[in-house]
Amino acid sequence: MKRAIYLGAIVALMLISSGALYSQTVYTGLIFDAQSSSFIPSASVKILDEDGREVYGSAYVSKEWAEEQGIVGYAKTVDDAKANQRVAGTPLVIKAMKATGPNNKDLVISNEDARKVRDLSKNINFLDKAKVMVVVP
Repeated sequence: MKRAIYLGAIVALMLISSGALYSQTVYTGLIFDAQSSSFIPSASVKILDEDGREVYGSAYVSKEWAEEQGIVGYAKTVDDAKANQRVAGTPLVIKAMKATGPNNKDLVISNEDARKVRDLSKNINFLDKAKVMVVVP
């Protein structure tokens, strides 16, 4: 009996470490929904957390990608943004809290959402390839 419990624990640990025991969504990009803000589209938009720390901006994108595609794409609706090839698949949608900065060209997201983006960016390279859309007001 003890051996069966021990083997079951070993198998469970193996499944957990391989990711087979639980399913985690693999995101194909980010969509920041700024529809309810006074955001003004810009070529140099920054996404900030509530404490003013940068979560995303030009520093996160490879120079080649930024020159080729810009650091974000823009859409008028969340559905249009989801359909855009830049993030197509399973993008993570984050609601912007407000616009800020000179000419309202930066966005603020919650600290909780900022943590999600930072955690995701450790394992997925969609930030350096500018797989980011902003839904504009």
